[in-house]
Amino acid sequence: MHDPIYEDLNEQQAAAVAHGSGPLMVLAGAGSGKTRVVTRRIARLLRDGVPGMRILAMTFTNKAAGEMAHRVQQLGGGYVRVATFHSACARFLRRDGHHLGFPPDFSIYDVQDRDAVIKELLEDLGLARQGVKPSMVGQWISRLKNAAMPPDEGLLGDSDVARVVERIWTPYHERMHKQGAMDFDDLLGHFLEILREFPEVAERYQQQFPWLLVDEFQDTNKVQYDLLKLLCPPPGNLCVVGDPDQSIYRFRGAEVRNILEFERDYETTTVVRLEQNYRSTATILRAAEAVIANNKMRKDKRLRTDNDAGAPVLRLRASGAHEEASTIADRIVALREEGVPLDQVAVFYRAHYLSRGVEQAMKDAGLPYEIVGGLTFFERREIKDLLAYLRVIANPLDDVSMARIVNVPARGIGKASLEKLRRVAFTEGMSLREVVEEPSLHGELGAKAKKGLAQLAKTLIAARAEPGAHGALRAILEGTQYVSYATSFGDPEDSTREENIAELVSDTVQFDDREPDEGDDELAPGLAGYLQHVALLTSADTQGEGPAVQMMTVHAAKGLEFDHVFVAGLEEGVFPSMRSAEDPEGLEEERRLVYVALTRARKTLLLSSARERMVNGSTESMRPSRFLKEVPADCFENYAPSWRRYELDDEGSSSTGWTVTPDPEALEQLRPGVRVRHDLYGNGVVRRIAGRGITARAIVRFDDEVEREFVLEYAGLQLLEDLSW
Repeated sequence: MHDPIYEDLNEQQAAAVAHGSGPLMVLAGAGSGKTRVVTRRIARLLRDGVPGMRILAMTFTNKAAGEMAHRVQQLGGGYVRVATFHSACARFLRRDGHHLGFPPDFSIYDVQDRDAVIKELLEDLGLARQGVKPSMVGQWISRLKNAAMPPDEGLLGDSDVARVVERIWTPYHERMHKQGAMDFDDLLGHFLEILREFPEVAERYQQQFPWLLVDEFQDTNKVQYDLLKLLCPPPGNLCVVGDPDQSIYRFRGAEVRNILEFERDYETTTVVRLEQNYRSTATILRAAEAVIANNKMRKDKRLRTDNDAGAPVLRLRASGAHEEASTIADRIVALREEGVPLDQVAVFYRAHYLSRGVEQAMKDAGLPYEIVGGLTFFERREIKDLLAYLRVIANPLDDVSMARIVNVPARGIGKASLEKLRRVAFTEGMSLREVVEEPSLHGELGAKAKKGLAQLAKTLIAARAEPGAHGALRAILEGTQYVSYATSFGDPEDSTREENIAELVSDTVQFDDREPDEGDDELAPGLAGYLQHVALLTSADTQGEGPAVQMMTVHAAKGLEFDHVFVAGLEEGVFPSMRSAEDPEGLEEERRLVYVALTRARKTLLLSSARERMVNGSTESMRPSRFLKEVPADCFENYAPSWRRYELDDEGSSSTGWTVTPDPEALEQLRPGVRVRHDLYGNGVVRRIAGRGITARAIVRFDDEVEREFVLEYAGLQLLEDLSW
């Protein structure tokens, strides 16, 4: 008889759906159909007579909760409470928050509200003068709550922030209680406190929800797991579904140990492994499995698939970031010409700043793209701030940009002071920048504002004296200490903002070093040309009607899948990140990130790295990521730009591995005194040539006045008189 609940389930999926009472752990590998299992299990419980009001299912996003509830209804099930941890706890606290003295209509404060309370307390307690940002204090309070630790357990160490957090911890919670408010972390923490302090309440919820299901269990933090153990104590009907190999949110407090130690806490657990992958080709799956097998903190499972072997994994070893990005764009153009919809193409990177070069390559190739889960590079706040500085330097009449940066970083120029400056500008017929640079017009302002404007004026004058975009930006960063400002908010984006600023510095260096004959004849040199270049990049022509290439960090890619995936920047210090390379647990999470990236691909996968990458304005040699060496060599096929043939050594090591086959007549014209072009270093003059055949070498003095030596077979030098090869 046809049974829609068990229809199209494999043996392991059906076993998880049919499991009766008692704890159940479903280890669901990538692409193994875990959402289907969760929803079918709920539908099966309903059909077997469990009332919907006795089932509670929890996940991490409202979107996932809505999708699960919708699928259950499609299977003929009734109402079941499917909620995020925070929304479920908020609802329960409306009923039981009075046990802690909270009213039923308590307020829920977001991050901005929380930081406003902290700012008031810093001022009330005389701590504001220590210069610690409220957002930084709030971030540390949140981390402590997620770890279920008070600040007196030494988690923060000895620092100004630690001392402020210790001082403000109790007053903060007293102020929140007095205002009848909870922050997002309190929703979990206060409900957990009620369950612990009032056993009769915990027993009531255990009776109300004897069936509890949790999706993405590998992403739970300590507080969430403690909640589950009180809502459904051993040996209860707790079903957890997840994959320790996809636990990638440690920075949010996620504890991979929760899923690794579940069987210790629930001794009678039945474990079902979903090892049949329905998404990826066999080759892609084998590559991903080989990488993740190097982790020690994981549960034993081995994904398999009935899909064809498919195409080899493409391995690109580019000379530099520009070549990496342009080669990826060229490959995507070829896929589009083959009829591939662009929304089935995704480019992943470890960090946001890596999007800048790829965005430029997409624009140059005329490819529409979309940044998923974030802003485009030039839309980020720190980048817009610094570009506003540059626009003020280039255009003294740009009052909009001047108003944006006059108090960034803070200089004591509030709304009232800014309005006074505007009135003076109007009266004198001057621009805001001109007023800022004229101290005789600052009479109505306070001492702090005057001092701040004097320093700002000094910085703007110094930046204007610089000949190029890079010099102007460097003067701004030095004169404003903007990097320190942008990295002191106390949130996980601090390091990202620093990386983005470093990438902007590199972008200005590359622009200043470019030659007019490189296809940018319409752009003026210097700062004005750079600002025009940025304006063109951020214009609407980066987007278009219809499908677009999807670009995102690997973290944003979790839960998604695409036919064709590109992973850029697989280099030591980038992926894995420099911060994780010396931390064993951090390194294992980086490897899980690689695993997530690889298993998003259905049909084709390209992994790329660059031999050199510009970091904060200087070129650094890069080593291929250790994770590339963990992929079986027979999974790879070497890939290169159309004018190069690329070879890897057997271990995918850092040897160049490039073979170039230019026109022999063009090679014969390489002699001292001729001008040549190199993709990474730009234009230069050949100084000396030595050797013959494959041993031939050239020394080139580039326009940056640095001499570099090349083996001609690998160099890819191009005569400026003839760029055809």
